[in-house]
Amino acid sequence: MPVNILYCEGVSKSPDLRVLSVILPPGCVVKPIGSKQGLSQRILGARDVRSGSIIKGLKDRDFDDDDSPPTGTSRIWYFTENNTLIQIGWYWERKEIENYLLDPKVVNRSLVSLAPPLDKYRAALQTSAEKIAAYTAARIALSLYLQNRPSPPNNFWGEERDKKEAYRFPRDKALAEGNCRSEVNNIVRQYSQRLSSPQIDVISEFERLLPTCCPGGSRFQNQNFLQRFAGKDLLYGMQDALRRFGFESPVLFRERVLKGIEDSGEDVWTWLPEWQRLRELIAEYVSE
Repeated sequence: MPVNILYCEGVSKSPDLRVLSVILPPGCVVKPIGSKQGLSQRILGARDVRSGSIIKGLKDRDFDDDDSPPTGTSRIWYFTENNTLIQIGWYWERKEIENYLLDPKVVNRSLVSLAPPLDKYRAALQTSAEKIAAYTAARIALSLYLQNRPSPPNNFWGEERDKKEAYRFPRDKALAEGNCRSEVNNIVRQYSQRLSSPQIDVISEFERLLPTCCPGGSRFQNQNFLQRFAGKDLLYGMQDALRRFGFESPVLFRERVLKGIEDSGEDVWTWLPEWQRLRELIAEYVSE
């Protein structure tokens, strides 16, 4: 029996909902529930109440220590309940929805005549990835070492770039390796003092991860940064280039891509292997 209800992160009219509404098969209703916090419990609770429905969830992929090559398919999401492993859905293979919206294939096919020249757009995306390489290594290091700790601090810093988004991203100078090292130290030191606990050695993890996030590294090469880096960071890292391409802001560029996806007369799910595979997984799901 196919999945007929899919919970996802985000709110009404969020990018997640808008993309999923186009790529999923007919008969599957997408329900955004806001933050990913408590998403697993919401799915389990809905399964108990709606016993006649097949309910699953889809969530973003957090920063993790897996730098294996991309496979073009969403990962299975398991939850342990009463010592039993239950599949409650999937999580994106890429970090977040923006990672897909920035893909050159998606940009080219959604924007059509408004799309930047493909070679220049690829170059801008590559430049953005190079610019945020150290920042990404710092964010991953913080995420790995602060996961499952009580009231962990943010794994990012910088100025608020868009009031509607409330998204923070550093200015160019603050993305330098030395500044990233200092910010990691400050975040961990303040957190450790607040908890009266020993300072965690995150810098050694930052040093280990940094080469993997730089050109030639496993998280960077072959455009793997479209999987491993935060899509929103890549988006804001291209701000100047997007203006040269005729887009006033990163948010406006993203909106144009989303609108192009929604208005396309093509089978949008065929644009990326992961989108097509997710559609198949939803349609062909075999109930446990």
